[in-house]
Amino acid sequence: MAESTYPTLREIRDTHAWKLDYERYLPLSRYVFRPLGFLLTWFAIRIGLTSETVSWLSGFVALMGFLCLISKQVYLLPIGICLLLLFNLLDCVDGSIARSMKTENPYGTFLDIMMAWVDMGFWILIGIMAYHHQGLLYYIDPLGYGPIFWLAIGGLACYFYNLLKYVEMCFDRCLRNDWNNHRTKNDITVMDNGEKQKIKTASHRKVNFSSLRSILRKVNHNLRVRETHYVLLVLAFLCQIIDLLLIAYLFYYFMHTIILVVIYSIRGKQLLRFYKQR
Repeated sequence: MAESTYPTLREIRDTHAWKLDYERYLPLSRYVFRPLGFLLTWFAIRIGLTSETVSWLSGFVALMGFLCLISKQVYLLPIGICLLLLFNLLDCVDGSIARSMKTENPYGTFLDIMMAWVDMGFWILIGIMAYHHQGLLYYIDPLGYGPIFWLAIGGLACYFYNLLKYVEMCFDRCLRNDWNNHRTKNDITVMDNGEKQKIKTASHRKVNFSSLRSILRKVNHNLRVRETHYVLLVLAFLCQIIDLLLIAYLFYYFMHTIILVVIYSIRGKQLLRFYKQR
């Protein structure tokens, strides 16, 4: 009878090579959760867990963590936070198992995507947490509305978090391909018009601006990922500044949504003018 062969830790790591560029500037993922995820993948494969089982397990762990966070029992809060960190780790494992064992399938992909969205209500849950535990707040009642104020802040942060994703989805579905094609054609036209030297000069003047924009993109990328949310929650819990975390992310998501709506609307109008001129 042939003996079962399992992928080595190196082979598990190699199956993740395609995602290295995406995680290059995500230090929490690259240096903390991914390496731990590889180890957990190695172990899970050897005890017979499938990627689908791990996906279901990750969703269950997340729900248990959320129930702990909205509990009135303060001793359950650190348990809830630890469960969310475990959820994020398990979310790294299910796909890794599928790639390592070559068992990728539509059902597994469906589960992976669905469970990744389990925490779409994360910020309203943090608002409930702030409502129940005023001892974790820096400003308990800043505007005189009482603890319910933090429920509202959590709800608004959650709303703009999901609205931001919806705005991006609308652009990707309706305008992304046309915009990319339009931009490519414009670049070719500029080069054909003999403006290479102008482009070179303009590019030199924009080096500093491009560097700043690159830094802002990296910061923005980190602010949006789940592992950053959870680690910041740990720090806010330890420092008792849950309210400041809520306010900061409400402002961030609100401004990000407004900026994207403006940018995407401008691009849409440019495409409209382009099509009218054809």
